[in-house]
Amino acid sequence: MSITRRVFLKHCATCAGAIGLAPLGWGRLEAALTSKAGPTIVWLHGSGCQGDSISFLNRIDPAADAGQQTADDILIHSVDLAYHTVLMASAGVTAVGMAQEARARGGYILALEGGVPRAFGGRACQVWSHSGRKVTYEQAVVEFAAHAQAIVCIGTCACFGGISRAGANPTDVVSIQEATGKSVINLPGCPAHPDWITWAIVQLLLGNPVPLDVHDRPVALYGRNVHDHCPRLKHQYATTLGQDHRCLLELGCRGKTTQSDCPGRKWNNAVNWCVDANGLCLGCTEPAFPGEGFYS
Repeated sequence: MSITRRVFLKHCATCAGAIGLAPLGWGRLEAALTSKAGPTIVWLHGSGCQGDSISFLNRIDPAADAGQQTADDILIHSVDLAYHTVLMASAGVTAVGMAQEARARGGYILALEGGVPRAFGGRACQVWSHSGRKVTYEQAVVEFAAHAQAIVCIGTCACFGGISRAGANPTDVVSIQEATGKSVINLPGCPAHPDWITWAIVQLLLGNPVPLDVHDRPVALYGRNVHDHCPRLKHQYATTLGQDHRCLLELGCRGKTTQSDCPGRKWNNAVNWCVDANGLCLGCTEPAFPGEGFYS
């Protein structure tokens, strides 16, 4: 991909507060993006809906010209996006070759979206064919994880199994960490917030430490309880859905057992979030999601 450093910096400026980038970090970020030794990103997709990729692409600058409100505003040049099935222009042997070249060089950021099916020899999810061999997602994840600088799990399916793991789970879907045994940065959410993805990439570019909680989620993003920071906390309980400004706890809202900064960050470029839309918090950033019974 040929994405300029300028447009990525512009994107970071747009959401600087959201990603927690202090003014002193700008010079370091620009230097990291300028460096020819900057890391490559290999983004692989497994058992999931690719909603996290779509969420990432929805982080646009609403003040930009219409022609700039595209993926160009949020992808990186110096950090080369070597492989992404939705976004890359190449396909087939050429695309797979780019991923394999990145693996041979090593030192890349491995972004993984979707759970890892292990049943049927992993053949429930095949990512490509290479040198006459059909490669499963499980095989690709293990091979690429071995040479990665960092592993970022994007979305609840990659982090914990999520919806792909729910119920009878006939394909034996597991999380990335279970499949690889490697240290990871988990960015759960169904889907993950685009700011969370950008934040993680920026921290890795700057070489900043990323404190994690017991579920390997960045404390900076998932260190706040949704219920404790909900603007409806001090209001009376709702008795039915659709009652504006009332607390939804007694209707089954999972905010008390959910960690994320959704109440302050919001979604759709800070326009709204689930509870403000009179929907329950479904706990989509938690390991137990989706669980059973969203409403009570």
